[in-house]
Amino acid sequence: MKIPQKAIEAMIIEVSGPEGLKVYKLIKDKENVDEFIIADKLNITINQLRNMIYKFEKYNLVNSIRKKDRKKGWYVYFFTFNSKEAEKVVIQIKKEKIKILEAQLTREQAHDFYVCPNKDVRLTLENAMEHNFTCFECGSLLNPEEKEKNVKKVDKLIQEKKEELAKLEK
Repeated sequence: MKIPQKAIEAMIIEVSGPEGLKVYKLIKDKENVDEFIIADKLNITINQLRNMIYKFEKYNLVNSIRKKDRKKGWYVYFFTFNSKEAEKVVIQIKKEKIKILEAQLTREQAHDFYVCPNKDVRLTLENAMEHNFTCFECGSLLNPEEKEKNVKKVDKLIQEKKEELAKLEK
């Protein structure tokens, strides 16, 4: 399986933010990159770098080795990006998003919603009744929301995500 670079970069941003993408670009296709070199090139502290690396490690996206610096007595970490695992994580995250959207679709189908005309709040029928169909943010009268429109919107998103997943799994 070969996941497009664009999909991997989008996953990296989702996992660790835009700063994490900079780290990824420095260590991809390289082995055992010194953490001090990475931090120096990105003009960040070792602690900031390690915080980003922890986010990568949560998904097993980096392998690291630790060596003791004989002069300073500190441990220095060397990082290697795990490309094979990155491809699995892209698919895993897509599947998680689909599950979240499916749960949202179930909720949209099961409830009637009322919305503030100023878009301050969106409440279920039960919650709207508790607030006398009045927005607790601005005091406006809540209006019923078009259920079918939202159901179709979420269903369309699910189909798009499933199509993206099918393309990635080929």
